[in-house]
Amino acid sequence: MKRILCIFLCLITAALCCSCAAKSNSASDTGQLTYYYVKDHRDDMVEKIQRYNRWCYTHSTDDMRIKLIEFDSYETMSRRLNLEVMSGGGPDLFSNYMDLPFEKLLQSGAFYDLNKLIENDTSDDKIDLSLYNDTIMDAGVYNGKRYFIPAFYRVQSLVGERQDFEKFDMPTDQGHHLTFGNMDEVFGRYLEDPGSYAFMAGDVYSGGFNADTAVLRLVNSYVDFEKETVSFDDDFKTKLQFLSRLRENAVAAPEKASSGIGSSAPVLFHQEASYSNPIWTEFMLSLPDEDFVREKLKLAPMDDPVMYSCFEKDDDTFSANIVDALFVNAETKKADKVLAFIKYLLGSHIQNLYTGTNEDYNYGGDVDFLPVLKSAFQNCVRDSHTAGKWFGEEVSPSLHPLTQALVEHVNQINTVYLYFDLYESNYNKNVVIPILQDYWDGKTDINKCVNNLSSATKIYIME
Repeated sequence: MKRILCIFLCLITAALCCSCAAKSNSASDTGQLTYYYVKDHRDDMVEKIQRYNRWCYTHSTDDMRIKLIEFDSYETMSRRLNLEVMSGGGPDLFSNYMDLPFEKLLQSGAFYDLNKLIENDTSDDKIDLSLYNDTIMDAGVYNGKRYFIPAFYRVQSLVGERQDFEKFDMPTDQGHHLTFGNMDEVFGRYLEDPGSYAFMAGDVYSGGFNADTAVLRLVNSYVDFEKETVSFDDDFKTKLQFLSRLRENAVAAPEKASSGIGSSAPVLFHQEASYSNPIWTEFMLSLPDEDFVREKLKLAPMDDPVMYSCFEKDDDTFSANIVDALFVNAETKKADKVLAFIKYLLGSHIQNLYTGTNEDYNYGGDVDFLPVLKSAFQNCVRDSHTAGKWFGEEVSPSLHPLTQALVEHVNQINTVYLYFDLYESNYNKNVVIPILQDYWDGKTDINKCVNNLSSATKIYIME
C-alpha cells in the first residue's frame, strides 16, 4: 500500500511540475520563442539571443524576439528540462549547454527536423548550405534529418616549448598528430622521469581542455551512441591506465602545475597558450615578453612554441568541438521564427563578428572559436597575418609554423564532438566521471572501473 501511495504521489508531483512548466512558458501565448538558462552557468547562446533581441528591437520586429526564462540553479533547470522533454514539452529552443541526453534524444523524435525549414524556404535570403563547412554542419544530421544547427566550433591543441620536448625525446614537428595509439611513444621518456615538469596545470581551465578531458575523449571514442555499441576492451584498459598516469602528474603535485609568467615550476603543456582561432594564435605569438597584455592573459613567454593536435582516436581522426549547437523542440508551432534566428546565427555579420574579423568587433567576448561560414573562416586566416600590427610589427607574409599547423588541422577535420566541453555531456557528467573518480581516488581497481563503465554505459544507452 505504501509503495502504491508513493508512486501516486510521484505522479502528482510530475504533473504539477509540468503544469508549472506550462505556466512559466506563457510566452507561447504571445507567440515568442522560449529558451531556458541559468545566469551563472556558462551558456554562450544566451549572449547571442540577447544580441538578436536587440537587433529585433532596432528593426521593429519585436514579435520575433526570444523570451529568456531564467532559473535559480543549473540543477533546477536540468530537472525541469528532463521532466518536460519526457512529456513532450519544454522550451522551443535547446542548446548543447543544457543538461540533456542529446545522444539519445536525437533518435527519439524530441527535436524538429530543420531540413524542413531550410528546404521549404522560398525567400530571397534562403540558407545555402554549400557556403558552410560540410563536416561541422552535417554533425547535426541523423538518419537524413537535421536535428541541430552548429553555429561555431573550435579545435583543441596542446602547446609547449620545443626545448622542453627535446628534454624528453618528444617529437618537435609542428602539428604532431597525437593519438591514443602513439601517446606511449610520445610520453614514455617523460613518465620515466618527469622531474619538476607537470603534464599540464591541473588547476587551470582553458578552452574546455585539461588532463581529465583527455580521459573523457578516450572513453567517448569507444562508445557509438548511434549504433548503441560499447567496446571497452583490454586495449582500452591499457590506454586508460596510461592516461591516468599522465593525469596524476598534472593534479597530484600542484606545486608543479602553476604555469604562467614568472613561474618557477614548469609544465609540459601551457593550456592558456592553446588557441583555436588563427588570429589569436598569431596574437599570442607576437606578444612582447613583458607586455601588459601577456601579464593580464597569464601567458608565459615561450621562445619556440610547438603545437600538438589534441589526443585523437587514431591517425585518421582530426576532431573539432561544437561551441554553439541549436536544437528546436519538435512540438514548436513557430517554425518561421526559428528560421529567422537560424539565419541570424549563420549570417555573415554574426559569423565574422564572433570570430574577430568583423570591423564592428567590440562585443568584448572570447573569440577563440571558428565560424561555420567558409568565407568567414578564410577571413580568420587572412586577418591572422595582421595580428602583429597591434604591437608595431609589419604585416607578416606568412603564418608562424604553429599557426600554419593549426590551419592545416582545421582543414582536415572529419570528426565532431557535440560539446564545447566534454564535462557538459550528460553521459560524461552523470555516468563516466563518478566511475573514473572512484578509480582515481583508489576506491576501485582498473578492472572494476572498466566493468562499471561498461555496464553503466549499456544501461545509459538502452534505458
